[in-house]
Amino acid sequence: MIDLHCHILHKLDDGPQAFTESLQMARAYAANGYRIVAATPHMIPGTAWTPSVDRIKKKLTVLNRTNEQEGLKIKIVSGMEVAMDPQITDLLDEGRLLCLGESSCLLVETPFQRLPRGWEQVIFSVMSKGYSILLAHPERCEQLSDRLQLVEQLIESGVHLQVNLGSFLCQYGRTVARTVRFMAEKGWIHCLATDSHGTRGLDPTEMTVAKDRLSNLIGPDNLQLIARENPMKVLCGKSPRAIKKTDFISRERKARRWQFWKSNYKRHELSNSYEQ
Repeated sequence: MIDLHCHILHKLDDGPQAFTESLQMARAYAANGYRIVAATPHMIPGTAWTPSVDRIKKKLTVLNRTNEQEGLKIKIVSGMEVAMDPQITDLLDEGRLLCLGESSCLLVETPFQRLPRGWEQVIFSVMSKGYSILLAHPERCEQLSDRLQLVEQLIESGVHLQVNLGSFLCQYGRTVARTVRFMAEKGWIHCLATDSHGTRGLDPTEMTVAKDRLSNLIGPDNLQLIARENPMKVLCGKSPRAIKKTDFISRERKARRWQFWKSNYKRHELSNSYEQ
């Protein structure tokens, strides 16, 4: 598998604070079958989280060298999780941003509350320079959850969407889970990532259970598409394709409805037996 969004490099943001933690994350990824992981530290203009390209690459070189020495079959590629900010185009011109791997795809962070003013112009400006955009966890944005037509608008503008594994599993609350499942039902998903900030959630046993649950929800073909095929396309400079629309929400509703009628039927039989 391939993960295009994680915070594996130490002392750059709210990810690991020691190299040993970064190494533990790499071991966990390798144990879970990941072969390529993009290190995407936060890049938020105007804050302390504005790592330089050189600093990221140096940490990346050391981590990959150590992984190789340990025999870990995993490669960490460069990247950033860039805040959706009007300064993006200036930062690109100044060479201060890193795309995913060797591609021209920029991982852009969706804010948790509302999109910034002029977000349409930001996206247009980035794409007009020849870059593509992979939007990080749009399902966690309150505004997009409230106005799902904006998600469709983003896709129509050429933006690709990356959702978090934990979103499907209610790790960020029920609203986010409902939103990401609705997106799956509509076929509005291109890539799946962990957005890991440490080893939590990367336990092989827990990860296996999570992947099995997700496979049951969206289907194994869709899971293969967003966890391996599409991320590889992104790294190779190709456009990923959206997942096939799913009907798991309606299936869940049918299952709940069946359980309701089944339990009512049993209670009805039980009451009749008492009457007799």
